Amino acid sequence: MIGNDIVDLNVAFVQSNWRRKRFLSKVFTEYEQQLIKSSANPDKTVWLLWSMKESAYKINVQQYQDVFFSPRKLQCKILSKTKGLVMIKDEMYLTESQINNDFICTIASLKKDVKKLNEAFELDDDSYAIQHKQSSVKLMVAVSKKWDLPLKDVRIKKNKIGIPKLFLNTKELPISFSITHHGSYGAYSIVC
Repeated sequence: MIGNDIVDLNVAFVQSNWRRKRFLSKVFTEYEQQLIKSSANPDKTVWLLWSMKESAYKINVQQYQDVFFSPRKLQCKILSKTKGLVMIKDEMYLTESQINNDFICTIASLKKDVKKLNEAFELDDDSYAIQHKQSSVKLMVAVSKKWDLPLKDVRIKKNKIGIPKLFLNTKELPISFSITHHGSYGAYSIVC
């Protein structure tokens, strides 16, 4: 299984005031708050940790079919500039992040060295619906090419709790993937 998340840093800077009273204590553990406070770039550290939590959460929901919102229960540990761990109860998720001046994109997996196909890309519209469609099409094109499937027959449908699944016409495909978009950027990750 795989999960991913992307944060447009410019949009996050404008739309989110993470420095407001009690925000950090509601979202981050004491350890994570110390990482943020001691960071040379607290803004990037906040959004790196957020992205790590979101990507691991997506796998956890797939595993246990349990949707919850309790970010402090997702405990992050940064191992290097791009690698980290997220603990949710007794499960450990490995993360790898792409960090630049425009966005942070994190991919989480259950196992080390999972073969995956990833792409982060710029979106050309700020409408949520259009961004969702563009991101979905990019993912379906990648799946179509990778597994030599007719693009016109590849579909994404959400299950009853909102987890997206891939289909070839009406048959569910056994392909683990994750898709995300925020601000001007989108991304997908597919287990190969």
